[in-house]
Amino acid sequence: MQNYAYIESNLESNIYFNNNLVPGRGIEFSTELDVPSPYYFGYKIENILLKNLEKFEFDKLFFLTEESVFKIYGESLYKKIKNKFPNTFLNILLAGEQNKYFKNLEELCELLIEQNISKKSILIGFGGGGVGNLVGLTAGLIYRGIRFIEIPTTFTGQTDSTLSNKQAVNGKRGKNHFGLYHSPIFIIGDTYYLHTEPKNARRAGIIEGIKNGLISDKCFFEYLYENLAFYNAENAFKNNDLALKIIQSKLEILRKDPSEKHYGIILEYGHTFGHALEWLMKGKILHGDAVSFGMRIAAELSNEIGLLSKEEVNLHYDIIENKLGYKDPFPAEISSDMLIEAMINDNKKTGRELRFVLLEKIGKCYNPEGDYLVTVDLNIVKKVLDNYILKNKIQ
Repeated sequence: MQNYAYIESNLESNIYFNNNLVPGRGIEFSTELDVPSPYYFGYKIENILLKNLEKFEFDKLFFLTEESVFKIYGESLYKKIKNKFPNTFLNILLAGEQNKYFKNLEELCELLIEQNISKKSILIGFGGGGVGNLVGLTAGLIYRGIRFIEIPTTFTGQTDSTLSNKQAVNGKRGKNHFGLYHSPIFIIGDTYYLHTEPKNARRAGIIEGIKNGLISDKCFFEYLYENLAFYNAENAFKNNDLALKIIQSKLEILRKDPSEKHYGIILEYGHTFGHALEWLMKGKILHGDAVSFGMRIAAELSNEIGLLSKEEVNLHYDIIENKLGYKDPFPAEISSDMLIEAMINDNKKTGRELRFVLLEKIGKCYNPEGDYLVTVDLNIVKKVLDNYILKNKIQ
């Protein structure tokens, strides 16, 4: 179990099973990566951000955010920061995947140079994953690396994408083709920012938690299966404890492999299919939604090559469609051939052949080749995709 450090006051003794966080008080833990970052998690903990900024010497702060979240939460936070640190500057970015292209990266880098950014400056990324990726990559590139702080304002950002040092933009042929590893000096995960997040976005974030249970922790999967009934959505979607449990589930994996290059590759379950679909849809579906399709397809592929039982495949559908309520049909404009071509261009490929993270059983990934990636004949992949798409497209 993670040893948490408590900020300002102690919470209940077993935080993993505590249902509520006290407003204004947070917990601190490590991201467990090769280059770890402190992560401060809680509810209404902007005071922790302001106090932590006092620990660092800097000439300028650059507050980088997106318009919608700035209007709701960011403006008041920006004013608090600027009141305390007058050399704070505001830049509004695009939202979501629109950010993650070279054009926007170049424009932001050049803008910051014009604003006299220096090696002593700090960037603050306040927003969703698109903002976080662009700010992190910008910080990694300017002057060969400057400091940045990540403040994710989405469920996906707080429970998944910030628990990584991966910063990237998309290319012409696929998602996250160009990037680097660059860690923030610290992360603030404030669940207060989740109050106005659309339920479909929250649902997309919970998908990654389901994935963590499927690949490494059957007990956690069973917990989610029993507690994600969609008819009780308000409790599931607004519970701070759910976010913390999903964070912990990923940290347990990162603790075993901080590099995410060996055992940690299992975190890509469903992502080879999902990233291809997300790329082909050009931002029309959320990352978590794409991964939800990807996990169901990966389960079918696992079954096809003699791994998962049909009952375990059905559990994928049950928790995603019935417990979480995700019953959207597969995009009608996407074919198996399109997906295969996109997967061949995927950023995680190790050769021309297609390789996947697959399940041996619920809670355990198959590892016949020693790197948790399984080479599957292209004809088998196409057969599974054809069958899945036929059954799940709009009729």
